[in-house]
Amino acid sequence: MNDDWLHRPLGRAVYAARWVMAPIYLGLFAALVMLAAKFLQKLVALGGRLVALSGADTVIGVLQLVDLALLANLVLIVVLAGWEGVIGPITPERSGFSDLGFGAVKVKLLGSIVAIAAIQVLESFVHIDAASLWTVVWQIALLLGFAVAGVLLAAMDRIGGGH
Repeated sequence: MNDDWLHRPLGRAVYAARWVMAPIYLGLFAALVMLAAKFLQKLVALGGRLVALSGADTVIGVLQLVDLALLANLVLIVVLAGWEGVIGPITPERSGFSDLGFGAVKVKLLGSIVAIAAIQVLESFVHIDAASLWTVVWQIALLLGFAVAGVLLAAMDRIGGGH
């Protein structure tokens, strides 16, 4: 029995459904613009208070900027890899993300999450007298959990034949 009359249009419909993701990626792009604006706002505020800040508070301010930059990288990786992986090439030329496999993107994402978690732990240690013991313990546990998950994902990708 030839079910080509059903298979072909259904396949085209499923393939066209990838465009449902386009508004999501555009929304993430808008969120990236908002993160850039927040970064500039915090940078200007930090620069305005720089003389009055202690060394530790300056470090915290810079770590918050790094935190925003890492979060922006995370969003950008999701947008670029998702668009190229689901919808199609962003430009006719190769953008570089089409060379990355899904496993490599997962490892990059988890690496960004580990770095963000590490910054949160550093902020807690700078102000350790104001942090509760359980908050610090949970932050360290989450950091270690994310790090172990990243190592395991990289190992599974390598075992599975990814690079």
